[in-house]
Amino acid sequence: MANNIIYGKFQLDDKVYPFFLVDYIITITQTPYEFNSDFADVYHFNYLKGVTHNNKYIFFLDCDIVGGSLAQISSNLQLVCKGYILSNSSADCYDRIEFSSSALNGFYSPRRAIGIDHDEVRFGARGLTFKNYEDTSRKFSCIINGEHIDCTLAFRSSVTLKPEDSSIGSVNTTLSMKFSEPKSITKLAQYYLYVHDFLVFVNFRADVPIDTVALYGKVENEKYAKFGTAQFCQHDCSQYSADNRRSISYNDLPGECLPNVFSIIAERREQECYNPFFIPLDGKDARYFDSAKWLITAISFEGEFNRRYPDFKYETDEKFKITKDLLLKTIDDAILASGVSINNKTNAAFKSFRSLVSHTDTTIREKFQFCMNRYVNEITPLVEKYVRIEGVDKDTDFAQAYADYRNSTAHGSIPPISKTEKITFQLMKCFIYVLVLEYGGVPYEKIKEILIRMF
Repeated sequence: MANNIIYGKFQLDDKVYPFFLVDYIITITQTPYEFNSDFADVYHFNYLKGVTHNNKYIFFLDCDIVGGSLAQISSNLQLVCKGYILSNSSADCYDRIEFSSSALNGFYSPRRAIGIDHDEVRFGARGLTFKNYEDTSRKFSCIINGEHIDCTLAFRSSVTLKPEDSSIGSVNTTLSMKFSEPKSITKLAQYYLYVHDFLVFVNFRADVPIDTVALYGKVENEKYAKFGTAQFCQHDCSQYSADNRRSISYNDLPGECLPNVFSIIAERREQECYNPFFIPLDGKDARYFDSAKWLITAISFEGEFNRRYPDFKYETDEKFKITKDLLLKTIDDAILASGVSINNKTNAAFKSFRSLVSHTDTTIREKFQFCMNRYVNEITPLVEKYVRIEGVDKDTDFAQAYADYRNSTAHGSIPPISKTEKITFQLMKCFIYVLVLEYGGVPYEKIKEILIRMF
């Protein structure tokens, strides 16, 4: 544990505080209650800047006082941070970020960086060479929450010259983000989550590690110099291993599909529609499900459908459109006749009913059935597999089964999970991915391949 402890001092309001850091917990060393009163009114800091015992600058990101207002009477004065930066520079900004992760290795294989010369006589590998950077790197640009970001998938290699090492070296995939102007370190967590959320999506697992985050500053023209690294608190990723056979890879997202899908996933937190709850925490969590998981996945599916087709029935069913417009007009006329605004308490019932009508569109059964029909080519191989494994009639009305179980669980009546619910659970996950990938412009044949591989 001692090797994981960072010692140092940070400054706040012209006062210096000694600290040690363990597992993202900053403990301020003090004689009894020496500094407690200094943090009586402020419980959150965007970042704190300090210096470590080995003369590195350290920036603690997104810090909260442990215990809040009770910190004054606590025996320890501690803060918890979401992450930290160790830097050679006192500057609190950067021009480029470089991420490395075993999940990136799975997405864009490091083998692309290696050229193999074959021995035609012995049918073996005669020699290995590193290919040119220009031949193996892939650049793409994204617009995320209105911001233009230039990204590059590339490889970083390392070689050891120790004669006793059996491994000569390694090659790892990196994803870099380059910005047109310097970015504050307070935005670093946001870019970290862009990459993390995308890797979670392509792996359908939450325990995706990001091993290193390197920060670079521009020195001249297009040349950059590394000046620091960042660490962020993340799930226990010890059981994660990249598996290209059960995840989405670079080859699945041709052309503009990669920047489109990356942007769609990355901007969801800012748009307040990020929903990670249907994604398994790890491989063990992915191997079972219960009624709670079924319901969470159903809510996730319906939310994804509503984002993709917010007014589906209104736009496709003329009778529904006429009826809905008539109801809304009747309510609006009644409000107008009342002589007061819709927000007046005398019109509370009208306001409530109008909200109900305006948000009414496709039923939950219709949403499921629409996906069954629209994506029949993409899901047919999976449906055939599921009904064969579970011994369910292939002519089962899965949309009605979905609606029945959805209504029961949502209203507190939770029947035992049947074989049909197992199938609807699998299909909901497929539909979520189809809706996202379709919106990203991924070809349907590629979507079909992805679904068969992942689910």
